[in-house]
Amino acid sequence: MMRLSTTLVRREGSAMRLHGIVQTAELAENPPGGERVEMLLRLQGVGRGQPRLVVVPFEMLLADPALDPESVRGHGCEAEVEQNAEGRWIVAEIHVAGRSVLRPPDA
Repeated sequence: MMRLSTTLVRREGSAMRLHGIVQTAELAENPPGGERVEMLLRLQGVGRGQPRLVVVPFEMLLADPALDPESVRGHGCEAEVEQNAEGRWIVAEIHVAGRSVLRPPDA
């Protein structure tokens, strides 16, 4: 299992632990046109009332260059997320399964 752990400054809201499969993963600039890139993960199989879209912040992407959309798409993951003031769910810690693809890209 690929492991990336980082501690971010606590924000509004409470932390939530998610378990699911990364359905889609894409890089996006935030704010648009800026130099700051983050990865947006859409998760499948999380519990009712849990967020389906989470954000891997720029700092985590810099800390582990192996954490990219191609390497996480279709893999199982466990993440701790926290909702920020804008209502976005920010990843504080993430663990991604390494070898077995649980959901093929075309499924």
